[in-house]
Amino acid sequence: MWQIISGSLLLSLVHAAIPNHWLPIVAIGKSERWSIRETLNVTMLIGVAHIASTIIVGVLVGLLGVRMSDRYEEYLHWVAPAVIALLGVVFIVADLLRRGDNHNHFDNIDAHKSKSAIVTSMLVAMFLSPCIELDAYFLLAVSYGWQGILVTSVVYIIATVSAMMILVYLGLKGLHKLNWHLFEHRQKTVTGIILILVAAATLFLD
Repeated sequence: MWQIISGSLLLSLVHAAIPNHWLPIVAIGKSERWSIRETLNVTMLIGVAHIASTIIVGVLVGLLGVRMSDRYEEYLHWVAPAVIALLGVVFIVADLLRRGDNHNHFDNIDAHKSKSAIVTSMLVAMFLSPCIELDAYFLLAVSYGWQGILVTSVVYIIATVSAMMILVYLGLKGLHKLNWHLFEHRQKTVTGIILILVAAATLFLD
């Protein structure tokens, strides 16, 4: 179980650190002159909405995994780690092949709306943008049944939302001026490497 916890924690932190998950919140909060407390409250709501949709998709993936594990015992031993490793490779290759396509969850947010309209738009945008990188990990969590799925979901919520709030707070204090460009354009590669390492750990440390 420690592998499931540590893997989901690591993925959550990398996921939360993606600049387009928190830098736009800093920018909007400052432009709208929200207080730090208001901005952090908005960050928490947005983070929960984003992770909620991610977990919904992940639970569906986990349900499929449970049904497969009931029929194929080998699934628990090597099929799930193999799939995770393959997804990691796919993320890395996709990152290397893309040309300047920088997806931003908040591309369509109009900063001239009222606060409630802005927050609602951000909530909807994030809820409708679940992260497939995190959902893939549920294929490994299912090796511990519903307990693994529950633990992964709880870690995702706590770690991702907490990290987003910390980064927004630091951003409001001025760290948003740092150059996050490299990480923003290589986050899929980082995620892919983590997925491969987690899959390898699952295969060789069990």
